[in-house]
Amino acid sequence: MADTQSYVPKSVHAGQRPGYWTPTLTPGMISQVRNITGAVWSPDGRYLYYALDFDSRSDIMSLDLSDKSVTQVTTDFPAAPMPMIGQRPASFDFSLSPDGSQIVYMSEKDGKAHLVSSSGGISKLLSLGEGSQTGVAFSPDGKQVAFVAAFGEIQAIAVAGTGGNQWPRIISDTDYFAVAPRWFNDGKRLVYFEFDSNAMPNWENRLVLADLETGQTKILLDGLGQDAAFSHTPGNYAPSPDGKFLAYISEESGWGNIYLLNLETGQSRPLINEKAEHQELVWSPDGSKLAYLKNQDCNITVQMVTLEGQQFSLDEGTFVCAGLAWSPDGTRLSYSKQNSYTPPNLWVFDLNKREGSQVTSYKVGGLSEVGLVDSEIVRWKSADGLEIEGVLLKPEKLQKGKHPLLLYIHGGPINQYHRRWDAYAQYWVNRGWVVLQPNFRGSTGYGKDFRKALLGTWGDLDMLDNMGGIDYLDQQGIIDPTKVVSWGISGGGYATKRLLTGWPDRFKAGVALEGLSNLVSFPDQVDRPALYLLQDLLGVRGENLDLYKERSPVTLAHQIKGALMILMGEKDRRVPAVQGEEMVEALKKAGKTDYEYHEYPGEAHGWRRVVTIEDYIRRMDTFLTKWVLER
Repeated sequence: MADTQSYVPKSVHAGQRPGYWTPTLTPGMISQVRNITGAVWSPDGRYLYYALDFDSRSDIMSLDLSDKSVTQVTTDFPAAPMPMIGQRPASFDFSLSPDGSQIVYMSEKDGKAHLVSSSGGISKLLSLGEGSQTGVAFSPDGKQVAFVAAFGEIQAIAVAGTGGNQWPRIISDTDYFAVAPRWFNDGKRLVYFEFDSNAMPNWENRLVLADLETGQTKILLDGLGQDAAFSHTPGNYAPSPDGKFLAYISEESGWGNIYLLNLETGQSRPLINEKAEHQELVWSPDGSKLAYLKNQDCNITVQMVTLEGQQFSLDEGTFVCAGLAWSPDGTRLSYSKQNSYTPPNLWVFDLNKREGSQVTSYKVGGLSEVGLVDSEIVRWKSADGLEIEGVLLKPEKLQKGKHPLLLYIHGGPINQYHRRWDAYAQYWVNRGWVVLQPNFRGSTGYGKDFRKALLGTWGDLDMLDNMGGIDYLDQQGIIDPTKVVSWGISGGGYATKRLLTGWPDRFKAGVALEGLSNLVSFPDQVDRPALYLLQDLLGVRGENLDLYKERSPVTLAHQIKGALMILMGEKDRRVPAVQGEEMVEALKKAGKTDYEYHEYPGEAHGWRRVVTIEDYIRRMDTFLTKWVLER
């Protein structure tokens, strides 16, 4: 009699092959995860106000710490959309009045600043005027709001009264672009971030002090024309409660470290000098110390430093924090926190108890039971010997040399991958793929020289950095080197097309989300904030036209050997859909048929709608099965 017990059905064998594993993390589960920001405290310390994003809408929420109840504050006019590119923790654009009665916020509905009661209700327009109104901040007396007014070629700091529907007063020099106003406690002065209107703020900028009573401005720290940046991210500075000091992030040491400027003497000194990048400076209410975030080893942790330079680690580990805020009595700090296998939530750290606790919980049923994996840090040498760091996610049950690889490239292109929640990466690992997130040259988190190494080399040496990660994993025996896929959004979408056109033998396929295709036409199509991105990276277009063509995927589309999926957003102004259409035309001219193009209605730069998220995952799964696993 035959032994039927030893027979294993072919369907079982098929399901054991990496890439075919039955997912326990589903597209529906991923689409239901809420994204939240850090918070601000009410004056009595009872409430925390934060922003929550779900299904293409952001709203300001109020958390009552006494009973953990949550109230939605915004209704008719939703809040500003959160960044959805997927590499950085989310930020918010709202401010609470000093007495806790009102919130001013930027609304996605019309791009304007609105005022609403902190308990909710009907909102009203803060200020008249054309264009957008962002970066809102209440004055210490609650009678004015500072914000960034952007219209045409003007991007200036403006101030308006809180009566609503008033004309604003322009504070900054309109020959430059200005952002991120920060009030002094006297309510008479502002400090803001200024940069050349024909450049990006990442490489050279300055900090300016404005006196609202006299109308005069004074440059506090000048980097324009001097190859200096006072943090490449606007807003990393804060006046002390007594108005005597300005804490700020400077790269003069080569790293984004904390400095202290004495506003009476004009002298500055470093508070910390280390090989790490600092951000989000917040003074304690008594002005004796600063809390800040430390970016190192792909983690962002909560730290504190005294005015004498004594450092303390408050919440440190393999996770990512954002949105620091002190409680009014100075005994607690709030922030959002996430790690590779836990979505972001609000936490409060008690300085007296020296411990933190989670205060929000947006749970999706089954998410904690699906076998989410932790990430790890890996390093390799690029072709020219430069060390590159990356975040690696791999299945717990490895089958040596059999796993297909997704090379997941970040955008910016000067963003950075951290050990943070990434549901998409977790999904593919859940299916048996290996996911590598390289922080190639130009990425933040590794000092000024590393970031500026991208200038002139974008689309060339950074591509070699990425491919070095493939070689590293192959040498470790983790992946099947014949089944490598490049995948990325925005700058990562560009990199995907650039890799498939420039190094066609290395890639089985590519998935390019909202990525550039034609560098020559891009400056004529992009929104104003990114107009000079390519000029900064590759030089003036008219003087470097051959280089622009050489680095454009449309130029070398005929060299692609792998299949290519191109996904674009209908309302994307940063990388308009026409960039995807130009790539399709180039593929058609080259006689290619193994590509797929889709444009998502209603989506801007990054997917936010539930229906889009679910379709994107399933569409990509079908594409990779057909062109990678079955070929």
